[in-house]
Amino acid sequence: MNMDQELKQTIECVYELCEEVEKTLQKTVTLQNPLKALLQTELMMYVMYLTVSDDRIELSESQFLRDYLDYDFSPDEIATFVQNNSVETFRQTVPYTFQLFVKADNLLYGRHGKVSLAACALYQMYETIGLALISADEEIDVQEYHDLADFLTMLKAYMDQHLDSAKKRSVHSPPPNKKT
Repeated sequence: MNMDQELKQTIECVYELCEEVEKTLQKTVTLQNPLKALLQTELMMYVMYLTVSDDRIELSESQFLRDYLDYDFSPDEIATFVQNNSVETFRQTVPYTFQLFVKADNLLYGRHGKVSLAACALYQMYETIGLALISADEEIDVQEYHDLADFLTMLKAYMDQHLDSAKKRSVHSPPPNKKT
């Protein structure tokens, strides 16, 4: 598997965004660990969740973890990790870092009326990583695709419900007054 440098750069850019999100949240949220470390762990869980989706763990999927997220697990180690941890609940839980990105966007929107796209960038990264991972073994399983789509639908619904700037653009809002 050839490493996609653009995907690697995208991940690095979102890691850099973590610092900005932390600065925005510094007076409202106390973190025990840097946000980047939390995101790395959640991305590892996400990749493992999608990896076991088709009930088999390919070497290309463990290489994906190593190449893009710097976690070096063999397929057997991934299987053991998944057995010992509740990766399945991952699909029903909005990642904490995603919630924090939305919160930071809302704070910036509330303070300055400016739309921040941090949560959208994180969503796009989840989508891009997911698509790259499920095609890493050159065979997209229907269950992998459904699990990816379900996870992304959950994130999108969370943004629609909790992202203040998204609420302002909803179809339920009256159109802005135009001056002619």
